[in-house]
Amino acid sequence: MKKCAVINDISGFGKCSLGVQLPLLAALGIEAHPAPTAVLSNQTAYGSYYRQDMSAFLKPCFAEWQKLSADFDAVLTGYFASPQAVEAVIEYFEDTNALLVVDPVMGDNGELYDGFDGELCAQVKRLACLADIITPNATELMQLSGEKDAEKAARVMLGKGNRAVVLTGVEQGEMIGSTVYTQNERRTFLAPKRGGYFSGTGDIFSAVLTGMMLKGKSVFDAAQLAGEFISNVISVTDEKNAQEGVDFEKRLGDLV
Repeated sequence: MKKCAVINDISGFGKCSLGVQLPLLAALGIEAHPAPTAVLSNQTAYGSYYRQDMSAFLKPCFAEWQKLSADFDAVLTGYFASPQAVEAVIEYFEDTNALLVVDPVMGDNGELYDGFDGELCAQVKRLACLADIITPNATELMQLSGEKDAEKAARVMLGKGNRAVVLTGVEQGEMIGSTVYTQNERRTFLAPKRGGYFSGTGDIFSAVLTGMMLKGKSVFDAAQLAGEFISNVISVTDEKNAQEGVDFEKRLGDLV
């Protein structure tokens, strides 16, 4: 069975981050090993929340994993609460042979998320440059590359060593999806827009993409399947529950 280290936060309410990624990877037949970067009472879209920073946990956690001779086929990262947390991941996984997939969580809609200062963004950028695959939205890709144009931005990151840049949240009319950039190709995968904004879809996308790649799919096929899964999940989700996330549980069987 393939093994994946999953480094992200976890929320008591709001279907996102580890709360969605662990069951999705399990449905795909992937053995997932979580390391929480933060614990939240509920995800931040609710407006009020309590967060416990788990950055200090990561380095000793990885030290114990090293004692266990832990070996992974993939490493998937998401939200980080501090520069020190990113540094701990870089130290432990810098020389890994595992597939490194980085969702460079920093912001959206042209703005950085609360708490993301220059130092934290610089560390996320450093980690992203080590990745095989990155899954940024447009705001994050601009932060990573310094380029506003998506094509130029993707080429900058490919030049820094990424095998593929998977730009999420690509919109064309009534369609939405992702564009995958590699050194030799660019492909866009779109599905019909369904409803409004739902939290956690980026976490779902990166988990399904990673799991599909571990099952032997190309990055192009994995991105297409991840987008289709999200579209199908949104179609069975009550739009009133946008803060709670999507009802992915109803479609887990699609991944088995």
